[in-house]
Amino acid sequence: MFQITRNIWQGRFASRQRLSELQRTGITHILNVGEATNQLSESDGPFTMVQSYPFEDLVRIPTEQAIVCLNILHEMVTATDSNVYVHCIAGWNRSPTIVWLYLIACGIDPREAKTRIESVSYDAVPAHSKLVDKELTDAVIKYGHRYFLPHLRPEAILPVTLG
Repeated sequence: MFQITRNIWQGRFASRQRLSELQRTGITHILNVGEATNQLSESDGPFTMVQSYPFEDLVRIPTEQAIVCLNILHEMVTATDSNVYVHCIAGWNRSPTIVWLYLIACGIDPREAKTRIESVSYDAVPAHSKLVDKELTDAVIKYGHRYFLPHLRPEAILPVTLG
């Protein structure tokens, strides 16, 4: 598990073997963007919300699907006192890319968002070139500026070391 912002973590599959780590970290919401079926449910945490919105790995994410997923993530991040864990199978491509898309939708510079993720999640490839392109990036930024800003919980997207 890698803490990307004050209230967003990213990493590998949220399996039963990771349950105690998720609980110890205070995770309240889990978003699975991998294709494997969730092993955990709300009652396991107890978690407030466990959602699955799978994407195929190494295939460009359709814009409409990205927007739906980002809306789910935004709902989780803006919930009072939430700590959100976004995962796929390995935590290398899909989950860091969705977190990256969310951060840029929230007005964070794409290079800064990428650096934030890569600086703590060394194997992560946020903004993977097979998952995103300029058209998707532009659409996400435009959508985020319209619907996510001003952010309802700006402290949740701050870097871990600030504020």
